[in-house]
Amino acid sequence: MLGQHMKRFTRILTTLAICSTSLLANAETSSSKNSFEITPHVGYRFGGDFETVDGETRYTTKLSEELNYGVVFAWQYDHKRQGEFLISHYGSEFSKTGGFDPEQPTVKNGIDVTYYHLGGNVPISDGAVPLWLSGGLGLTHLAPEDSYLESETKFSLNIGLNTKIFVTDNLAFNFGGRVYGTFFNSDSKVFCDTETCAIYVSGDLWVQSEVNAGITIAF
Repeated sequence: MLGQHMKRFTRILTTLAICSTSLLANAETSSSKNSFEITPHVGYRFGGDFETVDGETRYTTKLSEELNYGVVFAWQYDHKRQGEFLISHYGSEFSKTGGFDPEQPTVKNGIDVTYYHLGGNVPISDGAVPLWLSGGLGLTHLAPEDSYLESETKFSLNIGLNTKIFVTDNLAFNFGGRVYGTFFNSDSKVFCDTETCAIYVSGDLWVQSEVNAGITIAF
């Protein structure tokens, strides 16, 4: 399974590189004129367990770790800082099991998780491999595959580190990682129909993380 993901990862990056090269044919050659960047990326998403406590019974709902896809639009805010708008999406499955009840059944359902965040980044180190600290606020959209369950949209934030290695004035390879925190009210219910809910949440913050690689195209 991991080998298949890596092959898909490599094919996507190769496609991005070819597309980026063709787009750069008519691009500006001076980096000082670049005020806007587009960074399509692909990576791997981790985490996302929901914990539910019902009396003495603890239930765990786990999300499978899968490839994620996204894009970051960045613009120059001042001499060093950038603003950015991030979209990051992945499709997964959640497995619901009973922690202390061996008879509790396991059911699997598809779920899409997409982050829409407005934020920015600032440099924290300079050199051959510079580092930027990124962060943002926005929304998490959770959409179950089953049409009879309702989607959920929650407030969320992210923080991360990334580096850009420029190979021309207008093209760079981008590597980084982010941690996302989505806010829930304690004892929340998620993915409900008129009578039942697929997930019950005991906690206020739901955390996921991801690592990404992409191609930055500067204009």
